[in-house]
Amino acid sequence: MRPDHLMRTMHAHSRTAFARRLLLAAILASVSMAPQAAVADHGGRDITAQFNCNRPVIPPRCTSVGDNPWHLVYFDPSLTEELAASMRRTLADDYGPTKLVVIEQARLTRTTDVIAFSGDYGENGAAGWVYCPSDAPQGTNPSGDRWCRHQELHLNINSRYGAFFDDDASRDYVTCHEMGHTIGLRHWGNPPDTSGTDVGATCMNADTPNGPTGLHQYDIDHINAYHYRRDPWPGRRILTPPSEPRPRQQLLPWAGRLDALEVDSPNSLHELVTTADAVVRGRVVAVSPGRTFDGLHYATATLAVEEVLAGHAGLSLALEIPLFDGPESIDHLPAWGESVFFLRNKGESARIAGLSAQRQRDESRFYRLMSFDALVVNADGRALADIESSALADLNGLGFEEAVGRVETAAD
Repeated sequence: MRPDHLMRTMHAHSRTAFARRLLLAAILASVSMAPQAAVADHGGRDITAQFNCNRPVIPPRCTSVGDNPWHLVYFDPSLTEELAASMRRTLADDYGPTKLVVIEQARLTRTTDVIAFSGDYGENGAAGWVYCPSDAPQGTNPSGDRWCRHQELHLNINSRYGAFFDDDASRDYVTCHEMGHTIGLRHWGNPPDTSGTDVGATCMNADTPNGPTGLHQYDIDHINAYHYRRDPWPGRRILTPPSEPRPRQQLLPWAGRLDALEVDSPNSLHELVTTADAVVRGRVVAVSPGRTFDGLHYATATLAVEEVLAGHAGLSLALEIPLFDGPESIDHLPAWGESVFFLRNKGESARIAGLSAQRQRDESRFYRLMSFDALVVNADGRALADIESSALADLNGLGFEEAVGRVETAAD
């Protein structure tokens, strides 16, 4: 979740640097016997980030939130088959019915939100914990909460904490509980007081091996009410007061003349498709540093086109991606596979702006996304799309081929 721009920027290949972190940990469950095992003492029920992740505690622990509603989870090979099965159940049964789009990833990528591990970590006082490593992609969202990608979720299968792993109910509780901490859910049953509520009906209640195994409706309501985002939010322009600098407004080489066209706001899939210069199915196969305008750096991604769904495009396109966080942020762009891209040709934008014929020809080599969220990603056969997009929300969660079919139909 060094911000990346999931669903609004792209990258060719994940870097090998991801193989670097396979250890460390922080908090989940407690039992009444000594030494006491703690279940991530985050307190309360509302969603927020908790604790400084650099505190000198063992195991290290902190709770963060996701940077958008897509929660992508990778199972490290260390995760036991039984715990993997419990993790799949909680993703489908507990978090699937919320507004979150939860997906088990087949491989670790730059867009991965959670890496789930299990192992015998010894009698360290914790049956499980969640942690945001210092080198993980992270930042602060507009709500003031820390968002984090590559959060480490550790489950300690040391025999000392066997009560949390001895049967399906125990494992379902602990996986549901720790997954809640990866999106900012905190404990029930700890201070502050939760009297008057059914604290026994949530896996976020602390210190309860053997269940409960699911979320309370209050937890679900908190998830659905929280704005999982980073700044800027995908596809939503954040305007600053005129008295402040507006470097992120200057997205194109022509000073302000096409500002209104940089982020399109179609109200339906049909409008999105029919107003795009090109809608293509393909994948980014290379990325390199690109042009710079007024201090804003761009990456140039080579987009290999597999099929043109609407408009006109060649077999290979140059897609420009603004690097809002500086030229070094090119290393943190997501590694996306096959996707449907809704594109605006910059030459056509130059023509509308009344620029010279030579400038139109120069710009016609480049494309941009119609808005930062104008794509649909093939995530292991499922369609990932912005759930807050009026044009694309209905495609989210469909089979990818079905989503492509709907895009083709919308072009008719």
